[in-house]
Amino acid sequence: MDTRDILKATDSTRRLVQDDSYYKYIFKKTEKVVSVIFYVSNSVEKGSQTERVIEDVLDTARVAHNQILKTLEIRSHLAEEALRDAAHSLIALDSKLRIASSIGAISAEVLHVLVVEIDGILRGINKYLVRTSAFDDLDYKVSGSQESTPVHTPRPSAQPKTSTPQSSGTSGGATDSDRRERIKVVLSAKGEATIKDITDIITDVSSKTIQRELNAMIEDNLIKRHGERRWSKYSIA
Repeated sequence: MDTRDILKATDSTRRLVQDDSYYKYIFKKTEKVVSVIFYVSNSVEKGSQTERVIEDVLDTARVAHNQILKTLEIRSHLAEEALRDAAHSLIALDSKLRIASSIGAISAEVLHVLVVEIDGILRGINKYLVRTSAFDDLDYKVSGSQESTPVHTPRPSAQPKTSTPQSSGTSGGATDSDRRERIKVVLSAKGEATIKDITDIITDVSSKTIQRELNAMIEDNLIKRHGERRWSKYSIA
């Protein structure tokens, strides 16, 4: 066994909480998605039908968060089963959110933001799974706020999938209108939010891009700014 093999074997015994990428882009993103769902649920007009559906969404969100939380203390080489459970709980959450949107309990704009974030988490989890099963070809496709379903696309098993979070709204990323809708959803859910609050939830866009979009939205009278510089908060106009 050479030095590289020793390092690889040592690295495999680390807990997932020690993996910065996993902690930031899977655990923390799941935490933020669940937080937004709870924020949004407070503003939903309660009714006999919508109340039951929202409670179902909240229960599923709790399960998803607990599943991801449990993975943190598992060593990476033993984490496959827990990661699959976490992935299934997120897929269930996505499904419940779509049902809630279909009856008007959650708006299409909110649904779009949440399913895009869940899609990113699922793609991140897929990187950590042993690529020997049906998960190998999982490509969870999200298209706008329209309902979509998982599709399977073949990819060479010899080339492990990598996941690098996008840092800006460049080609292939979010459009200007898409970013605006996602920002408006966050502001609607939180009432007022700082740039950090927004980038903690919309993690595939850089803070500079968010700042530029906020400035443009102020000029278009879509949002308002309160305070100056780093103490600035934003709200819907």
